[in-house]
Amino acid sequence: MLTAVRSNRQTGVTLVESLVAMLVLSLGVGALAWTQARQLADGRHTTARAMAVLLTQDLGNRVLFNRGAATNGLYALAWGEQPAAASCLDTDCSAAMLARADLSAWRSALAQTLPAGDAHVFPAGDHTRRLGIAISWSFGASSDASIQAPLAVDAASHGVDCPSDRNCHVTYVPF
Repeated sequence: MLTAVRSNRQTGVTLVESLVAMLVLSLGVGALAWTQARQLADGRHTTARAMAVLLTQDLGNRVLFNRGAATNGLYALAWGEQPAAASCLDTDCSAAMLARADLSAWRSALAQTLPAGDAHVFPAGDHTRRLGIAISWSFGASSDASIQAPLAVDAASHGVDCPSDRNCHVTYVPF
């Protein structure tokens, strides 16, 4: 005799469970990828800001060795200005020539170190013994307001305006 075997078959449930598991897994992997990309972008900005600080210290040290030229405003530099190349290694230089040689070498280092690096060196308000050094750089589309906002540079608070869509760092150097 044949007995009827009753079957409780669930069709398609395993497939739905697999699809839900794949969805949850893909959301987790996507979140990890976004976090990694954000950390890389933040690391680039942090490295650029650290390089801006080092470049500011470099120019500050150059100014300290040539205070007379700094007092006479010979270290002033506008956004986009590239001083003529000069060298004081083989010849004696006046204070003005040394200031131009310093600015030329410093601008070259800035251009090689920061993406689209630019600088503005200016007298710091009514202080005759202090220079302001503003350094700007760009990361193209990744320069966003969330990174710039806490470190915004404008004439009201820093004495110089940062070019639009750029990151800036301003330091005042006494000499």
